[in-house]
Amino acid sequence: MENQLNDAADQAKAKVQELAGEAQEKFADLKNDITEKIQNLDVEGLKAEATEALADAKEKATEIAAEAQEKFEDLKEEAGEALEKATGFIKGLFGGDSK
Repeated sequence: MENQLNDAADQAKAKVQELAGEAQEKFADLKNDITEKIQNLDVEGLKAEATEALADAKEKATEIAAEAQEKFEDLKEEAGEALEKATGFIKGLFGGDSK
């Protein structure tokens, strides 16, 4: 009976060791898969997206700067016209000559 118990214990121990070995192997496989996926991350794709986003932002900034410059030029022209009118009005009030 004791021999049977020892044999059963040995068999159980062997089975546990076998299962532990399989678990370690499965863990190593999963670890390798995850490592490979991390290494194969589409870094170039992400760089391309970032480059495109930067180009879009630069283009938008250029458009905004052009619009601001155009507005500035318009306001500058309007200010010049207003100055001319004010100068003419003041000269008219004092009967000044335009020269």
